[in-house]
Amino acid sequence: MKIRALGHVSLFVRDLDATRRFYRDLLGLAETGTGKDGRIVFFSAGARHHDLSCELARAPGPGPQPKGVPGLYHVAFEVGETSDDLSAARRDVVARGLEPFGEYANGFCVRDPDGHEVELYVEPVRTRSAVSERR
Repeated sequence: MKIRALGHVSLFVRDLDATRRFYRDLLGLAETGTGKDGRIVFFSAGARHHDLSCELARAPGPGPQPKGVPGLYHVAFEVGETSDDLSAARRDVVARGLEPFGEYANGFCVRDPDGHEVELYVEPVRTRSAVSERR
């Protein structure tokens, strides 16, 4: 077997309205539909029906576990190709009251309303070309 691409990521969340405000209104993903009588909302970056699905949690839980234990670490979204694109993304999240962390030359992280770590990064054009050449 050979995996061709990641299909999507699914998260359990506590509040679909807060989730929509984060992924649709802040990050700019398109809301492409709902499922399970409105208990799931689907978001797309543009190429597929959905890259992310968020479903209302079926049971209360502790939320994200401490970093380093087995489980979801983070979800990453490309926000452009240049440092200007990255700076614009950082300004947007700060303007919404979020605190960036884990910053590095090509990206940084924020937390969604349920505490999931979301990495926002740029992929410089030269790096993309190098990746394509290795394939």
